Amino acid sequence: MENLELNAHEKTELVMKAIEANRNYVQDVLRPAMYKELGEKRFILEAMSSSYISRMIMEKFNKQVPGFIYRRVAIDAKNPAYEANALETEMIEGFRKDTTVEEWQGILEMEGKKYFMRFQPVIFKEACLNCHGDPEAAPMDVIDSYGTTRGYGHTSGAISGVIGVGMPIDANLEKIKDFTLKLFIGVVPSIVFVYIIISTFFNRYIASNLRKIISFFRTNIKDEDGRTIFDNSQKMDEIDELIAAARKIAEQIQHKQNTLEHYAEEILRSKNLLQSVFDGITDPVVLMGPGGRIKVVNAAFLQRYNMTMQQVIGRKTSEIPKNMCCPLALCDDVQAAFPDHPISREIRIPSGEIFLIYFYPIEMQENIAESLVCYVKDITEQRKLETKIQHTEKIASIGMLAAGIAHEINNPLGVILCHIDLIKGEADLAPEVRSDLAIIEKHAGNCRTIIADLLKFAHQQVTAKEPCVLNTIIEDVVTMVDSQFRKQQIRIETLLDANIPSVVLDSDKIKQVILNILINSAQAIGEGGFITLYSQFDKERKKAKVIIEDNGAGIPAGIINNIFDPFFTSKPPGQGTGLGLSVSYGIIREHNGEITAESSPGKLTRFVISLPV
Repeated sequence: MENLELNAHEKTELVMKAIEANRNYVQDVLRPAMYKELGEKRFILEAMSSSYISRMIMEKFNKQVPGFIYRRVAIDAKNPAYEANALETEMIEGFRKDTTVEEWQGILEMEGKKYFMRFQPVIFKEACLNCHGDPEAAPMDVIDSYGTTRGYGHTSGAISGVIGVGMPIDANLEKIKDFTLKLFIGVVPSIVFVYIIISTFFNRYIASNLRKIISFFRTNIKDEDGRTIFDNSQKMDEIDELIAAARKIAEQIQHKQNTLEHYAEEILRSKNLLQSVFDGITDPVVLMGPGGRIKVVNAAFLQRYNMTMQQVIGRKTSEIPKNMCCPLALCDDVQAAFPDHPISREIRIPSGEIFLIYFYPIEMQENIAESLVCYVKDITEQRKLETKIQHTEKIASIGMLAAGIAHEINNPLGVILCHIDLIKGEADLAPEVRSDLAIIEKHAGNCRTIIADLLKFAHQQVTAKEPCVLNTIIEDVVTMVDSQFRKQQIRIETLLDANIPSVVLDSDKIKQVILNILINSAQAIGEGGFITLYSQFDKERKKAKVIIEDNGAGIPAGIINNIFDPFFTSKPPGQGTGLGLSVSYGIIREHNGEITAESSPGKLTRFVISLPV
């Protein structure tokens, strides 16, 4: 039967290929030539319709080679004679549902006869839409022949019909039946003869071995009560006894299998419990085997590096894409050495993040480490906090020192200025002396100003805190500097959050901080440029923020960590004391807040003041 279908398939394939070649010739050669000669509006059905020509060719073919079936049909066909029947409609719907299927073939019974049938979908091309698309654009010859109601409205790539090719196979099936009958009559006697021979050999060679097997089962296979098969099979023949033994073996195998499945479930539960504990750790954890290859990782590792378990299992950390910046990839020497005791290593990756990695070896047998647990902890924020604490302690120490120095220097300065006033009161002083006294008075005054700034930095002034509206403070400072900034052609813009609640603070001191930063920004900008002030409310942290941005020259990366240090300034000599930002830092710290700076030189500088609500 298989050979019969293969033969029928080859014959129908030949027919389909021939018809397809005819259609392609009509569509690609004959029809364009006819359009060229007659114009786009003429359409001669007998020479330009691939469907019509295919059917005519197959009608002549059937006269010479009777028995073949060829049907090219459609749903809502132009010619009702070629409307799809129930079977063909079912085929069309099938091809529409699964567009990956390019053909259906099989044996069908039609009108009492059996046919080998093949169906292929008719898919409309762009060239087909000239006659099957918009009826208003169809050639007049087509409209005259078929009207404007059927066979239109199709789109390119749509399936609306099928091509069916079939050939009868009843005659071939009769030949197969005759051959099978003759074969049966000729072969049955031979089978009987072979059976006799096999039976003889079976009794001589197999039966004896079968008895030996049964003897083994009788003495070795026992049931749950410990009784042998022989005790339970006194009335059984050899085959039944063998079946009983096989059944008993099967029962024991089933029991062992159930036990193994129970153990497997216990192991799986233990594994899932271990993995859940593993995944509960919020920092990345990796279990490595020999050669530094990953055995398992936790969910934190997969989330951090946006990978799946299948992507990392069996790989080395050095094989993880470099853009992921995995710190374990920088510890190949530790993974290769496989330490026999816990060690740790601090790693800084190119992006600036700092990680502390702990390596814990797991000894499996003979005190040899076979696995390595790697625990990766991100300590970037911890290191930043430690640096901030150190800086705060440094500023506090400097403040205490400055307060002492200021008191020690302030009194002598007062005496100097007092005696200058007394000397200036004498009437007979020479002009040169008065000029020298003015210079001394000026520089002593500068020293007193610096001493005042030092005392402010050291928080010697009393802070009067009360509930204030932060946006109002910002607007007051902007109003204060607006006129001067206009002269410098500096544009200042405010974007204030109206939802900020009142904040308990010393409004004058906070104004001083904002004013200091605005003046620094204006000096960095020079003529032109802009400054933007934002206010924001962080509900989660319960903090109000003031953000000041400018488009000045920016702060070089090498000095941005020193800008809050006392007497540190990047301005030319004589243009600043270096205490403005230090005083601002002290005021914000006194309000239990934070002040930070970040800058992209040449683009942007941003100061962020954060105050608790």
